[in-house]
Amino acid sequence: MGVKMGLKMGENFKGTMLRHLLLVAGLVISTVFTNTAAAEAKREAITLYSDGIRLAGDIWKPADLKADEKRPAILMVHGWGGLKSHLNQAYAPQFTEMGYVVLTFDYTGWGESEGFLIRSGKRPQSANGAETPQTYTTEVQELRRIVNPLEQQDDIRAAFAYLTTDPNVDPQRVAVWGSSLGGGLALATAIEFPQIKVLISQVGSVNPRGIDAAPATSEDNPLSPANMVAWRGAIARGDAPSFPSEPQPGLQGYPDWPDFTRYDPMANLDNLSAATLIVDAAEEELFDIQENGAYLYAQIKDRLPSSYKTIDGKHYDVYSGAGYQNAVAWQKAWLQRHLPVN
Repeated sequence: MGVKMGLKMGENFKGTMLRHLLLVAGLVISTVFTNTAAAEAKREAITLYSDGIRLAGDIWKPADLKADEKRPAILMVHGWGGLKSHLNQAYAPQFTEMGYVVLTFDYTGWGESEGFLIRSGKRPQSANGAETPQTYTTEVQELRRIVNPLEQQDDIRAAFAYLTTDPNVDPQRVAVWGSSLGGGLALATAIEFPQIKVLISQVGSVNPRGIDAAPATSEDNPLSPANMVAWRGAIARGDAPSFPSEPQPGLQGYPDWPDFTRYDPMANLDNLSAATLIVDAAEEELFDIQENGAYLYAQIKDRLPSSYKTIDGKHYDVYSGAGYQNAVAWQKAWLQRHLPVN
C-alpha cells in the first residue's frame, strides 16, 4: 500500500489532508506596483552559487549609497511558486528607498536560475575496470520547478553569504523577510544566523506540524512514517522516480513530499534572537493561523521584541490593496525601529 501511495501521491490526498499539505506551504502571488523608488535605486543583476548551481539574483542599493559606506541589509525570501521578479516589483524598491541594501533571488530551477542536472544518457564504460573519466559527453535532463524546502534552505544560505560579504553591507545588521512558505524559511534562517537582527514573516506557514490532518501514524496519511519508508524504498529500487514528477492541483511546480516531512522551521526556536514581526491574514484560508503565526508569537512574545498583526481578508489579500499597504507600512515601521539605517 505504501509504494502505491508514494507512486500516485496526487491521487491519494483527501479532505483536510489535501487542503493542508498542499497549501501549508503557501503561494506567493505579487501584483505590479508602480512607484518611483525603482527608478531611484541601483539594481544590479548578480549570479550566486548554491551547491555549484548558478542562481540568478538582484542586489538593490540606495541611490545615495557611497562607495565605502556600509548599510543594513534585507534578504528577501519568496514563497511557493514565487519569483524574484515579484519581489522586485512590490517590495525591494520600497525597502531600498528607505536606505537598505536588498537582495532578491530565484530558487534552483525557478525563474532565471539553473536547475538540477541528472544524467539521462549512458555513462561511458572504461576498459579493464579503470575509473570512468570525470569529463565525458552524455545526455542530461534539467529538473525545474521542484519545491523542496530543505534544498531551498541551501539556496537561502548561499544568498545570505553573498549578501553579508557585499562591501556595502554591515554583516551584523541584517533582516530576513519571507512570505507564505518563505515565512517559515525566513524563520529557519533567522534561527540559524544570530547576526540577523530582524525577522519579518508575512502570511507565513511557519509550523507545518500544526495541521488538523490524519494522525502521523495512520495508513490514511500519505506522509506517515510507514508510507514514507515504502516510498523511499520504491525510489531506491527504481520503482518510483527519484525526483518529484507529480504536479499538484492548483499549485505550480512539483513538491518533494518526502523532504517536506523533514522540514521543521520551528526547530530550535529557543535560538531565535531577532526582533520578529508577524503579519497574518485574519481570514486565512490556507492554514490555521492559531497554529502558525499566532502560535509563533505566543512562543516568543515574552522574551523577544515581537509584534503580531493581522490584515483584513484572506491569504492573497496581503499582496494587493489595503492589505498590501497596511502590511508594508507595518514592516517599514518595524525596520525603522529595530534596524534603523542611521
